[in-house]
Amino acid sequence: MIKRTGLILAVMFLILVSPAVAAKPRVWKSVPINNGGSGGTPSVTAKITGWKQYLGLSFRGVSSTNGINYELIFNGNDNEQGVYGSVKSREGNTSRSIFLGTCSHGACTAYRNINNLKLTITFKLKNGQDLVKRYKVKY
Repeated sequence: MIKRTGLILAVMFLILVSPAVAAKPRVWKSVPINNGGSGGTPSVTAKITGWKQYLGLSFRGVSSTNGINYELIFNGNDNEQGVYGSVKSREGNTSRSIFLGTCSHGACTAYRNINNLKLTITFKLKNGQDLVKRYKVKY
C-alpha cells in the first residue's frame, strides 16, 4: 500500500513539473533593408537561420525591375513542400523570412528531415524579359 501511494505521488509529481510544450506563433512580415537609391543590378542572397527553421532572403536592386518572384521547393516531413512569393518593385531593397514548417491558428511547427532545398528566383526586367536563376540551398 505504501509503495503504491509512493508510486502514485511520484507519477503525479512528474506530470505536474514537466514543462509545457507549445509552438510559438508565427509573425509574417517583410523587413525593409534600404528603400532609397537607384537600385542597381538585381540580386538575392539566401541564408538558413534560426535553428535551421527559417530561410532568410535578401533582395537588392528590386527597383530596377518590374518585380521578383521566388519559389522554394524542398523535402520536409518526408513530403515535398513548397513556398511561393513575390516582391513588388516599389518595395525597394527588402527581405523575406520563410518559415520551414506549417502554421495553423497561430501555432507553428517546423518540418523535420529537411533536405533538397531548391530556390528559383525570377527577375521581371524592365525590358520585358524574365531572368530566371536557380539555386540549391545548403541546409
